Amino acid sequence: MKKSIADPGKSANRAVMIAFLAILACHSTARAELPEIRFSAEAIEYGNMDLRQVRAQLDVEGRFGIEAGQAGIEGMKAAYSDLSLGGVLQTIEYQEGRVLMRAGLNSGRFEADLEITAGPGDLSADLWFKRQDLKSFTGLDILPAEIAWLRNGHLDSHFHAQFHSNESGQLELQLGLGDLGFDSPDGRFAGEALSVEFEVSASAGNWASPRVTGSIGAGELLIDDFYRNFSDGELKFSFQADEGKDQWVIRDLRVTDDFSLNLEGRATLTLQDEVRLTGIEVNSLELSFPGAYQRYIEPVVAPWTLNGLQVTGQISWSGVWSDGAFQSGDLEIKDLSVVDSQRQRFALTGLDAHMRPGDHSFDSRLAWRGLLVGKINLGSGDAALDSEPGALAIVEPLQLDVLGGKLNLHELKVMLPGSDANPEGDPDIRLRLDLDELDMEQLTAAFGWPAFAGRISGQIPGVRLENGVLDVDGQIKVNVFDGLVTLGELRIERPFGVLPSLAANVEAENLDLQLLTSTFSFGQISGRIDGYMRELRMLDWKPVAFDAWLGTPESQRGKKGISRQAVNHLTTLGGGSATTALTSPLMKLFNNFSYKRLGFGCRMQNNICEVRGVSEDDVSVLIMEGAGVPKITIRAFNRAVDWPQLLAHLAAASDGDAIRVGD
Repeated sequence: MKKSIADPGKSANRAVMIAFLAILACHSTARAELPEIRFSAEAIEYGNMDLRQVRAQLDVEGRFGIEAGQAGIEGMKAAYSDLSLGGVLQTIEYQEGRVLMRAGLNSGRFEADLEITAGPGDLSADLWFKRQDLKSFTGLDILPAEIAWLRNGHLDSHFHAQFHSNESGQLELQLGLGDLGFDSPDGRFAGEALSVEFEVSASAGNWASPRVTGSIGAGELLIDDFYRNFSDGELKFSFQADEGKDQWVIRDLRVTDDFSLNLEGRATLTLQDEVRLTGIEVNSLELSFPGAYQRYIEPVVAPWTLNGLQVTGQISWSGVWSDGAFQSGDLEIKDLSVVDSQRQRFALTGLDAHMRPGDHSFDSRLAWRGLLVGKINLGSGDAALDSEPGALAIVEPLQLDVLGGKLNLHELKVMLPGSDANPEGDPDIRLRLDLDELDMEQLTAAFGWPAFAGRISGQIPGVRLENGVLDVDGQIKVNVFDGLVTLGELRIERPFGVLPSLAANVEAENLDLQLLTSTFSFGQISGRIDGYMRELRMLDWKPVAFDAWLGTPESQRGKKGISRQAVNHLTTLGGGSATTALTSPLMKLFNNFSYKRLGFGCRMQNNICEVRGVSEDDVSVLIMEGAGVPKITIRAFNRAVDWPQLLAHLAAASDGDAIRVGD
């Protein structure tokens, strides 16, 4: 028979469907009695469901097939075409006006069990998949193209649809994915051995607003820079999704993760060229450490070598993020401690803060019990903050007691990615400070350097950290060894990343040689010295190129002294020997000598130091020109010195070891 049942009304639609099932039931007392039936309709409407160009057939063995040229549900944008389904009718019963049908479905791609119950006032359908191979769904037009990302996995699901004569109804889907593995062609999204459970429900007339609950209980997940292994805890979530024009609004969003993370809020997803998160409104976000750091923060900050930290405490936040920027927020930090126990670069303990970015009537402040940078103890402190969404800065200068002196912090501003001033990339930092009378012995001990005498003062006019590159504005001036050292054009790339690189120019003026040489156990040299290290390049904090010089200022007059030990060490730097042997009986009578001028330069590239001095001839360079009696002149005859060997000589000298003349 051929009939359109779109026009007579929905009650007629139900009557036709029930009549059709009843005819089958009346002939199903035995499989051999099943009639051979062919059915077609231009349209079938039932509740909010609309089927077009429907064709169905049943043979006497119970085998059936159903095809639809188009299918859709009112309120849902998606419409599907050229649907087909086949299977075997297992049971059909008719009793007291109700029909029950059970069938096994087999489309060649998948197998499922179907049960339909129809009566005068309702119609229900149940569909079960058990251990269905997910790859069997690839290539289906009704599924998103991302289904092609699947590598493996299986599906267990139960779909239930209920329709009533009063136009009410319910759709429910319980879905479990096991051993799920996928990866996107661009490598941004991937999963391995994931275990995921979903429950989706929607009511008639509101199909485009489903309620979703679920959990992820095992496996690994990668989303852009975020990575999570769920073997250490289950992530649970729930939300209501409202479909709008080119967007989904995710409301009543709740995410929990074993007390490490609790989130309540809403989000907006745009669905134009690609799925994009365009807004988040957080009613409450609570992070408890160390779990929140290990599960959610550590994978993101690992490229900055901020992994492996010990983090304790709590953070809570509420606010709005939209159009790629933070709009408002309320941040509270309680007893937060962050310790770099693995690399021992820093430690922050007992941090408490309460900030409301953008609310200038609120007194945003932070305080901490302890702050350690390397081995430099900055102690406790507190500061008032001027905070905007995604940015914060100190309101007034901050003074800290450091290494027997003072560190005066005049400016500190941090702009997080996503703020108006820093829409993307790494955090941006602005810093300006000066050092006042720091004790050199405490400073060198903190860095593990040879002990320096005296005190150090200096200014750092401005520091910027943008897109992972640290630049210093102007020059850093440091008063040390009773002279002045100036660092200019300082630039550090990837300061917290892999293979950091440094570029700088260093100038030294009027340094006291006696203070300098006694520091390194080099031997005593009196007088003054100027110098520089230009075009300095370091990789992984090791020098790979520079042009350096230390020499007697031209303006210096008068006698200058040098000890026997210093002559010995200075001689070996150029690979040469003194013109008069220090080991002769006469020379053993002298422990100190005079010199007129000295200078030693090194242009280093490819681990070779090209040596130069105060003058040169065809066979050597002059490193020290003696004065008085006895007169000691030091020349270097080897103009290309192995840089690692030269470092070994300097290290031996700083340790007080003797280096024999001629070695």
